[in-house]
Amino acid sequence: MFGNRPSALVALLMGVVVGLGISVSLDWVQSLPAAPKLNEEEVNKELDALERQSQALAALAARVKPSVVTVYTMKVVRMSEHPDFDPFRFFFPDAPRWSPREMPREFRQPGQGSGVIVRTEGRTGIILTNYHVASGQDELKVKLSDGREFDAKLRGSDPKTDIAVIEIAGSNLPVAKLGNSEVVQPGEMCLAIGSPFGLEQTVTVGHISAKGRRGFRAREGAYENYIQTDAAINPGNSGGPLINLKGEVIGINTMIVTRSGVFAGVGLSIPINMAKAVMDELLEKGKVTRAWLGIVFSPLDPEVAAALKLDHGVQVNQVVPGDPADKAGIREGDILLEFDGQRIADGEKFREIVAKAKVGATVPVKVLRGKQTLSLKVTLTEQPEDTAMVRPRGALNRTLGLTVQDLTPELAEQLDAKGERGVVVTQVDATGPAATARPTAIEEGDLIQEVAQQPVESVAAFNKALAGADLSKSLLLLVRKRDGSKHFVVVKPRK
Repeated sequence: MFGNRPSALVALLMGVVVGLGISVSLDWVQSLPAAPKLNEEEVNKELDALERQSQALAALAARVKPSVVTVYTMKVVRMSEHPDFDPFRFFFPDAPRWSPREMPREFRQPGQGSGVIVRTEGRTGIILTNYHVASGQDELKVKLSDGREFDAKLRGSDPKTDIAVIEIAGSNLPVAKLGNSEVVQPGEMCLAIGSPFGLEQTVTVGHISAKGRRGFRAREGAYENYIQTDAAINPGNSGGPLINLKGEVIGINTMIVTRSGVFAGVGLSIPINMAKAVMDELLEKGKVTRAWLGIVFSPLDPEVAAALKLDHGVQVNQVVPGDPADKAGIREGDILLEFDGQRIADGEKFREIVAKAKVGATVPVKVLRGKQTLSLKVTLTEQPEDTAMVRPRGALNRTLGLTVQDLTPELAEQLDAKGERGVVVTQVDATGPAATARPTAIEEGDLIQEVAQQPVESVAAFNKALAGADLSKSLLLLVRKRDGSKHFVVVKPRK
């Protein structure tokens, strides 16, 4: 018993110390100033203010909703005429097999989106919506907030901005006011109105999160300059308006960024200034006319920019033979610094500037070629309908995940590769085989000098070497990196 006395005393002393510590801590906490509290009158005053704000938003929504429409679509899907094709057995293997004569050849595929009436021409109402909502449909119907329904007609559409214009014939059609998307600022409150999941006249409230969002449809050759919002947008909201607190349309809602297929806090809206410009051309000419320079370009690599002491510009990867840039003397490997007096600081903005230029106009351009800055003049033509055919020249882009071009004297000088041979890597798929090559990844600006131990000095030789290689196995390449070092790398071709 006595042997445990020291331990008991220690425990007692520790308890006293801890108790004193807690007491001191509590005294210190109690000495802090109390959080401010509102009395009953002040609480009621603040709640009244919030209620007035809530009522103001409700009144704003009620003011705009009559001009917002639900767009119902129907597309006739024609099935294959192949007698062995049975779509139902593909999804339901245990279903009874249909005979070729019994199997339906056409199916009606319904769809739904939103839109907003932005103009009337006599008894005709002009409605803005999305290309992906209204284009290519066999039937278009529009329903207003007052329950009226109309057959609609497509007046024009533009896939590169995802804008479509449809029209209805009726009287007393409510029209929304258009705002100025250029003055919209992140942080401002906004409303989205539409028919998500077919729930007509749904209103959600949020903020402008950002402006100038790009890169979502770049591979489609789209023109992007989205407004980002956290006002909830879901499938069915497409084509509906984004509204500011003045009740003006500042955007046409077009897509969401999500991994689940439903709203995850990021919605994108086409700026109304862009949508209106497209609409005006569609109504006037039935199509959108854009100017064409005839090049494929890429952003200026930071290391190249630093070496050349440049803070702006884009690199010309390809010049389309016979097109305006070619006729003006622009060459592959040039760096475009200015177009029509405007510095080229952003590739997507540059595309927009060129597209908006007047077809047939002759504009000055400034290029850097080697160490020489040249002033040239280019006469613009109309952009071809299928610009997707114009891509950087490449060999087996999907198989290796890269594109290449010939090594010109200008490129050799820029890459500090005078006297070297090979083809220049102009683009690399970030998830492709070249990007995961071992022991080092292939990057833009690298020179591929051998393919399967075959020297290559041109794109043609590169193609020939690839054609003769066994692509079922890993491929050995000799690569000169941008720092001048050379490496054998192994690439596993994509099947």
